[in-house]
Amino acid sequence: MFHPTNSSGPLLGYLVAGFVMLVAGLAALAVRRRRAPALASAESTRRALRYVLVFGLCSASFGRLIEPALLGRDHSAWLLALGDVLFVTLALFAWVMALAETHRLSDLGFRRAPPGRFLLALGLGLGVVVLYGAGSIRAVLTDRVSVNPDSLVFALLFATAGSALPEEMLFRGYLMGSLDGRVQRWARVAIPALAFAVVRSARFIPGPDLPVSSWVFYVLGEVLPLGLWWGLMRDLAGGSLWPCLVSHAMLDFFTALANTSPVSGP
Repeated sequence: MFHPTNSSGPLLGYLVAGFVMLVAGLAALAVRRRRAPALASAESTRRALRYVLVFGLCSASFGRLIEPALLGRDHSAWLLALGDVLFVTLALFAWVMALAETHRLSDLGFRRAPPGRFLLALGLGLGVVVLYGAGSIRAVLTDRVSVNPDSLVFALLFATAGSALPEEMLFRGYLMGSLDGRVQRWARVAIPALAFAVVRSARFIPGPDLPVSSWVFYVLGEVLPLGLWWGLMRDLAGGSLWPCLVSHAMLDFFTALANTSPVSGP
């Protein structure tokens, strides 16, 4: 998967800012929360977009901090360990959101799908993993990188707790679910995909190390198509989020593992 580059190093200010925005945002949205409105309602859509804003600002700050690890420029154990903590924090964001909104997990997509639909959606998800992650998968399977416990744990937590779980719950679960029956089918897929693209694109700003053309390709050639594809997969799976979670987690796992593991030999 394409990763923009940025020459700035880890900064403590991003860490503090990320936690401050996370705590303040969750407090504003969740403290003394009354019973949530019906999931498929305009109020739920507005609340989902507010969670998107908090998550986007927080993940953008954390992303600046751990970017050297994700891009393979820094393999230090301390940075990988810090990333592990940040990923668990993002998973807790999703857990607090689910508790505060009081919707059933099945309504957010954590439910069984008909076997035929599940297998078809999962097959499409694995196709995306091969399409965008072929280089990373090849690097891992052919021992071009030296996988170690630190990089393995980092990749696992990033793929599951720091990326797939919170993003799928928020975009394809809560936001997409809030649009169910209220907008046309294509809009129910496109709106969460656009929100997903905005949050992901905000992590990287075009500059001397990132030409505008590369940034546009990253957003329009990867992030937006993935958001649309995972939305279609949930729709195809009868509302189940599991195929999206598997596809998202696998893609990010191989990408992170290939980038955080040192290159093998000369």
